[in-house]
Order: sequence, then structure tokens, then C-alpha cells
Amino acid sequence: MECDLFEPIKSFFEELGYVCDGEVNDIDIYMQKDDSSVAVELKQTLDFRAIQQAALRQKIVETVCIGIFAPKDRFSKSFQDKLYLLKRLGIGLIAVTKRTHKVTILSEPVVSELSSFQARNKRKKKALETEFQKRRIKSNTGGVTGVKLMTRYREDALLVLNALFVLGGEAAPKDVKRLSFVDKSANILRDNHYGWFSHVNSGMYAITDSGYQALEEYDDTIRMLKATPRD
Repeated sequence: MECDLFEPIKSFFEELGYVCDGEVNDIDIYMQKDDSSVAVELKQTLDFRAIQQAALRQKIVETVCIGIFAPKDRFSKSFQDKLYLLKRLGIGLIAVTKRTHKVTILSEPVVSELSSFQARNKRKKKALETEFQKRRIKSNTGGVTGVKLMTRYREDALLVLNALFVLGGEAAPKDVKRLSFVDKSANILRDNHYGWFSHVNSGMYAITDSGYQALEEYDDTIRMLKATPRD
């Protein structure tokens, strides 16, 4: 129950010198100390509704926090994404363990500037820009799930597959590279990420049944790739 969060959090802030009370104009816990005020919204779990309600409290209270039971998925990506949102909004997060009622501040109620997160994610930003810029064709539809995406790697693999087909269905990597103009042809053939190739003997690769199916499935895409200027 959310009310089980009340006493531990109230006691925690009272030890810091705050005067606290519950249900003040619909705020679960409202407190004051000197000229500062704090509102804490008590929730069993951290979800969008909790974050939305806390953000609305910021209109009238200087500092806003959400109080929840200590989550088991604290280090999961989904929970860390929620923490990121709280940090950007300047909403604090307080966790209470069910067994011991220990109170832990998981996130301070301070706005974290976007630049600080961007500085930590320069490599991801670079990877995003590189993937976009290196794609020869822009053919994906946004907002779909369960659909094969046309990445730069898949584009290269299709060009390698087509070159191998033109060479009679079996060839050496150096010949595939020469015809496909894909520098990493040998790696693509060896890794065989999509199951399109088979290593038949020393230095020779052939097209598998899956590869021939891909040639039919991606016929239009291969035509577009071949017609696109090379890097």
C-alpha cells in the first residue's frame, strides 16, 4: 500500500529538520523548512502517471519527489530510462525497502542539463550519424515493428550476394569485392550473418537456398543499390 511509504519518508525528512504533514491539498506529503517547500507523491511503482503528477506539482512547489518501494529492477535499462527523465525534469526519487523501511535517495531533485548526458553519449551519437550517412538508400518506414530494417550492413550484404550470383553462384572473396565494391566483402561472407553464404572449400563461397530466396525478396532493393552512386 502507498500509505506504507508515508511514515518512513516523513520520518526521514523530519530528521533533516522539515515540518511534514500528509494530504495537504491532495499532496501525499507536504513539508517546509525555512523558505523551502517539498512535495512527495507516494506511488507503488514508478510509471508515466507518477512522473506526470509530479511534474504538475512543480507548478506550485519548489521541490518535488516521488516516493516508491525499492525496485527490484533498479539497474535495468527501462528503469534507468525513467531515471533519466526524472533527472531532466528535476524530480527527485526516493525508495523505501519493504522489510526494513530504509529510505534511499535514488535521484536528487535537481535538473540535469542535457549537455551532460550528450557528453557521455558522444560515441552513440557518432554511430547514429555514421549509420544514417552511410546508408546508400533511405527505404525504411518509421514506426513499424517486426520488419526487417535496411541497415548499411544489410545493403553491403545484398551487394555481396548479388556479386556472388553474377559470378555464377560461387567465387572467391577477392572477386566478390572487385564486383560489389564492398570493402568488407570477405568479412560479410565469413560471418554469414543472414545465412546467405556457405564456405564450400578453401577460399571459395557459394550461395545458400536462403541466399537465393533473398535475391528474389530484395530484387527491387538490389536494383536500387546498384543504381546508387558508390562511396
